[in-house]
Amino acid sequence: MMGGPVAQQGSERRPAEPEVPGSSPGGPAILLLIVLIIPLIPLSGQPAHFDAVIVRGDIYTDWAVAMAYGITHGSWVMHLTADNEGEVLNLLSGFMRFRKGMSILIIGAPNAVPIEFEEKLRGMGVTVSRIGGATRLDTSLLLAMYYWNDCESVVLADGLNSSYYMVALSVAVERNAPIIYTMNGKPPEGFEAALREHLKEVKSLVVIGNSLDREEAIKYTSQGYKVEVIGEIGGTKPSLPGGWSPSFIVREILSPLPLLTGLLIGLMAAILIHRLRPRPRPSDLMDFFTMDERKLIEIVMERGEVSQEELPELTGFSKPKISRLLKDLVDRKVVERKKYGKTYLVTLTERFKSQAS
Repeated sequence: MMGGPVAQQGSERRPAEPEVPGSSPGGPAILLLIVLIIPLIPLSGQPAHFDAVIVRGDIYTDWAVAMAYGITHGSWVMHLTADNEGEVLNLLSGFMRFRKGMSILIIGAPNAVPIEFEEKLRGMGVTVSRIGGATRLDTSLLLAMYYWNDCESVVLADGLNSSYYMVALSVAVERNAPIIYTMNGKPPEGFEAALREHLKEVKSLVVIGNSLDREEAIKYTSQGYKVEVIGEIGGTKPSLPGGWSPSFIVREILSPLPLLTGLLIGLMAAILIHRLRPRPRPSDLMDFFTMDERKLIEIVMERGEVSQEELPELTGFSKPKISRLLKDLVDRKVVERKKYGKTYLVTLTERFKSQAS
């Protein structure tokens, strides 16, 4: 399926014009997201509909959100890989002979869909917009904020659990809702501000499996959102309860023994869950990277430390390509480089190793 260009189109549905954030308060988190994305998004003249969406076919996190958007908005989804760029450009060139003023949305940062490819599209006369955050979690949130801000539901799926992607896609199409990825049971930074400032029509959060911590779910129900959990076995679990009722609080204060007992049991359960909670496996984390990035990361991971001048021979990539890959991975806090003579020593960051261990 991923070997060549694939296209998918759904029912016609015109999205609302994207709302560009201004100076309204959104907190430092959402401000950080906006700063990260500004170079990738045109701030004016955005089309209300895209003829096609282009996404890396071997990055399934981006692929799922792109497919959900394309199917529900009536846009063709084209899968770019490391080998089919010419075919994709040929398909688009042929389409442009019969349609003027073509507009395309690229989903993914430049490390996924290169700037050079975007420039080729512009050279063909295509109007190009791009959504791509610092992480794939940010990308999913930004797509919803800018191009799906009329949705009434969002689908929350664990971004490190690839077995959830198809389920999330199916639910997203059914509910006409964007997919927003979570990590360690929490939505991406800036999610609350996005709900408040951009996704104002959202009334329900649809959670795939255990993609959202119970504490997070209770927090959102207390804010008035309906939280619906889609169970692992195909059933739908009841929505989680909302906030504490005043009568319950008064009753428990007057009779403290059950409350203290409950707190003690809850504390012991929390410690046990924390110790037993599965950590993301390296194979799960690799779903967030392109094939070229995975190859480089795996070499560094295996060796622990490797000089940059060795990497072209070890990977088969050119020196300029190694430099581009490393620069992006350094910016994303995946690897770090230390000066060593005339070259650099490349190692994984402690942050990445702690997530992968």
